[in-house]
Amino acid sequence: MFADGSGVRVAYVPETDFGVTPATPAFKTARVTSGGLRTNKTTVTSDERQADRNVRDEILTGLAAGGSYNFEFSSGDFIEMLLANALRGAWATDVLKNGVLAPTLTIEETLELGATDSFSRFPGSTVNTLSLSIGAREKITGSVAFMCQKEVLATSIITGATYTAPSVDPIANASNNVAALTVGTINPAPRVKTLTMEINNGLRERPEVGSLYSNQFGADRCNITGTLNAYFESNALYQAVLDHGSAALSFTLGVESGKRYTFLFPKIRFGDGERAVGGNTDDVMVNIPFRALYDPTEACTLKITRNVT
Repeated sequence: MFADGSGVRVAYVPETDFGVTPATPAFKTARVTSGGLRTNKTTVTSDERQADRNVRDEILTGLAAGGSYNFEFSSGDFIEMLLANALRGAWATDVLKNGVLAPTLTIEETLELGATDSFSRFPGSTVNTLSLSIGAREKITGSVAFMCQKEVLATSIITGATYTAPSVDPIANASNNVAALTVGTINPAPRVKTLTMEINNGLRERPEVGSLYSNQFGADRCNITGTLNAYFESNALYQAVLDHGSAALSFTLGVESGKRYTFLFPKIRFGDGERAVGGNTDDVMVNIPFRALYDPTEACTLKITRNVT
């Protein structure tokens, strides 16, 4: 039989050592909507010169893997794993802050083929970028991009492997499931139409002699950026842009009480924003890119609190 995209299972398990899948792994099933991982080959062409003008070889010099998944925001293990991995931190007393850890996963994609399935395993996987999009009258959605050490194919599960079903917590939307959205003390409080954020770890491979694969990935700083798109109703928000001002940004996401998440950016700097006038049928909007900065009081750039009522 042929494989169908609707039958793909994506599962993950934390690693203790980079690129080493745990024995008898306890996989958890991911909640994704599209996307996937793949191998990326590096090759070079032989420059050998011959009288017949034919190319003699295409030489394999490196193997890497990676890709991205799209998802819808809900509470539970999957989103909490993504956030911790992206921020390179760990949940402590229901609080997560960006840190300096280097967590990795083995991600497994299973394609249903009837009697014998296809398994693609990606050890040494870690989040390079993670983004969230919150738009009026839309589902809250996200995208996560992974870098992986390699891809390993198989036709059966790892001996002793178990698979936990995904949670059934409802999908959050921007109409009903965003609360306490504040941008500093700007008055009147901005009426936001869309809000986006991205965590970017700037990962890089570390190739070495004697191996086709990268060693543990190097990381840039924790770069967190985003955009605010708000209705223009006074000079206050746009003046903050002109002043190259800063403010705290905070909002809470989630459907069920006790399972929500509060995102606190204790200090964002307003970037090259604009007042977009548009045409006769357009609202005047303020479009502002922002960068999150380190705050010494919170000792982080982004703080997330879970299990919020």
